[in-house]
Amino acid sequence: MLSIKNLTKKFEGVTAVNNLTVEVKEGEIYSLIGPNGSGKTTTVKSITGLYQPTSGDISIGGFSVIREPERAKSVIGYIPDDPFVYERITGREFLHLVGSLFGMNESQRNEKIKELIGVFSIEPLIDGFVDNYSRGNKQKLSILAAFLHSPKLLVVDEPIVGLDPESAIATRELFSGFAKKGGSVFLCTHTLSFAEAISSRVGLLQEGALVREGTLSELRKAANLSHGTLEELYLHFTQKK
Repeated sequence: MLSIKNLTKKFEGVTAVNNLTVEVKEGEIYSLIGPNGSGKTTTVKSITGLYQPTSGDISIGGFSVIREPERAKSVIGYIPDDPFVYERITGREFLHLVGSLFGMNESQRNEKIKELIGVFSIEPLIDGFVDNYSRGNKQKLSILAAFLHSPKLLVVDEPIVGLDPESAIATRELFSGFAKKGGSVFLCTHTLSFAEAISSRVGLLQEGALVREGTLSELRKAANLSHGTLEELYLHFTQKK
């Protein structure tokens, strides 16, 4: 579903992402983890077309983000690290706006909105103005907006920042259910407990380069840490570099 081949992104000569190659299959949740400044957000913004790669290519469902951006983006649901929402309209109006941008008619939008607002139990808020929402509720709205048009790939940057524990669990279940139905998730996070609980495979990113990737079982076996946490595995492989 997602193919990143030899992605390099430089800013004024500084390399943020260095020759990154990642494949994400249908039904898979792939987590790219690393500390702040390791290149996670740059990778996400390159996938979504917000950044133009210095070199390499990215394709989604067989469509190049560089050469066929509209077709590639049409199957993406994007959840940024800072929720992008319009604050001077209601939550319901915002969801209708997002759905219309993806070509959904009013009936389709109404049906999907009714389905989604139950995920976080935001019915009491949905008809209130977004500028009155808390940071966490704006994040919930941003997550729901990404699912409106039934995407094939979710591209996610730090999804549970600002969420209470109950909502974080609901988000995890939402992503897992999406993957079980054949959807793909590319997740960037430094919340390692969330990544450990949800991921099919994990990529370890350090200074813009992929140090290691695999399932948790594969990483534990390679590190000889049979019960190693994701934090311990990351430190093991990056300190050996």
